[in-house]
Amino acid sequence: MTKKPSKKGAAGRVTLTQSDVIAAAHRLLDKSGVDEWSMRMLARELSVSVSTLYWHVRDKRELLKILIDDSLRSIEISAAGDWQDRLAQFLHQSRDVLRARPSLIGLIWGSGWQLGSETLRMTNDVLGLVAESGTPEDEVSDAYFMVIAFLFGFVAMETLSPDTPGFDLDDSPDAMSLPHLERYRPAADMEGMDRRFERGVARIVRSLDPVVNVHP
Repeated sequence: MTKKPSKKGAAGRVTLTQSDVIAAAHRLLDKSGVDEWSMRMLARELSVSVSTLYWHVRDKRELLKILIDDSLRSIEISAAGDWQDRLAQFLHQSRDVLRARPSLIGLIWGSGWQLGSETLRMTNDVLGLVAESGTPEDEVSDAYFMVIAFLFGFVAMETLSPDTPGFDLDDSPDAMSLPHLERYRPAADMEGMDRRFERGVARIVRSLDPVVNVHP
């Protein structure tokens, strides 16, 4: 939908634009989350009637689609270079965007695959990278899901339970029967999340590389 420019009303007041609606919707989404978000709440945020919002967007689904597109627009996958570097670049850019607005994860998964042009462009580019890796034709879509599941899952962990030191085994009477937990102590402390992400990206890339995965 084309954005409508601001214009003066009869009393000289600047009227609402679609850009105003999108900015307010982002603020409300960040504050309230997807489950609590509604067009009625957005109207109150902007001090307008709900019917005024529908002059700018067809319905809530269309607005959510616009919000996803607006957030993901900054993610660009280079057309040049090795697919490994470009896939890593995509994962790093996407992590930055999703960490700043983690509600996007639920918004995208809950969209029913009715996505806007920017999101479809990004999806198409990532599928192209997976195909370029040499992944067999009938496994490309599955490998794409692996990449996205890693990205979304990692960001969800570091934003929904930030700085988690790890499992508390000190007071557990069964600690001796949990030797792997005792030895490896997985945690989500913020100091180590960048390292964990880098290692996860490296493993994702290696898992797709046919040269690395050649069996003798």
